[in-house]
Amino acid sequence: KHGARMAQPGEFTLRAFLNGKLDLSQAEAVADLINAEARAAHQMALRQMRGGFSSEIHAMRQQLVDFVSLVELELDFPEEDVEFADRSQLLALLGSLRQNLQKLIQSFRIGNVIKHGVPVAIIGKPNVGKSTLLNALLNEERAIVSEIPGTTRDTIEDTLVLDGITFRFIDTAGLRESQDVIENLGIERTYEKINQARIVLYVFDVNETSLEEVMANLEDFRHHMEDPDKKFILVANKTDLLVEAPRHFANFVDLETVFISAKRRQNTSVLTDLLVKSIKDMVVTDATVISSARHLEAITQAEKALARVESDIRAGLSADLLSSDIRTALHYLGEITGSITNEEILGNIFSKFCIGK
Repeated sequence: KHGARMAQPGEFTLRAFLNGKLDLSQAEAVADLINAEARAAHQMALRQMRGGFSSEIHAMRQQLVDFVSLVELELDFPEEDVEFADRSQLLALLGSLRQNLQKLIQSFRIGNVIKHGVPVAIIGKPNVGKSTLLNALLNEERAIVSEIPGTTRDTIEDTLVLDGITFRFIDTAGLRESQDVIENLGIERTYEKINQARIVLYVFDVNETSLEEVMANLEDFRHHMEDPDKKFILVANKTDLLVEAPRHFANFVDLETVFISAKRRQNTSVLTDLLVKSIKDMVVTDATVISSARHLEAITQAEKALARVESDIRAGLSADLLSSDIRTALHYLGEITGSITNEEILGNIFSKFCIGK
């Protein structure tokens, strides 16, 4: 009636970007900050919004701009037959930039799970207390518990925030040979969840499981895993039924083992402390961490372009070929901060905002 209207999703942040108050990665961090459900995700988004990541990208981009200008001088004055851009210096720069980009690419693994929740798969044979452990961790009866083996036939998921970090616990079907079609489907899904998980809790009955059986099962799990370096924690359950201390597990040096009674909720705090430590150990203090799939794709493409430049220099190729790939890298780095963008990218990013932000 008086010229007012409802704001579009992300409209105010879009205006801040268009007016140069924020770059595109900072604008995306605003949405991440709004959607953050735990302190770790909140802090990660806040660091990005304050411009640390943007500064790194701008600095790398400027170094490339300075060098590509010298490379293109050679194209403008071909008759001079002079290398304005020192190839050894360019190789040193490329090595440094690729190393920085590779660190950012690697950081996505931890950044993505902090943003969306750390997936933790709870696995083991039937009736070892996996569902009881899930209930103990969540402090509620989330999963059905029964003495009948094979009760859990599908995965059950729930989240828990521990020391500011969101964990997504996944209770899985018991691993065993079965003639039951439905149970076997659940077991197949268990192996899928093992591959998707960042941390795997292997639960076993400490009263009925030998050291040799544990090691054999771990070896079998690793055959199904796409990432052989996945974090495993052994959870020796049902300690309340022990007659004597389990000395045969005292020799574990390569895998962390926690002794608990999920039923009586004894020592579960030791397990949760270990989970938190496992994630914090993966994060380098003050290091830039990326959590956006868009950023990952752009950085990956930029790194590949610089790898081609490095290869071309060593092969002695001409300046025009070097210039083309350097400009490709500049394009992808520019997409991150928004110095190079298009309406489709902007529409996709700002449509995810809530109204009025």
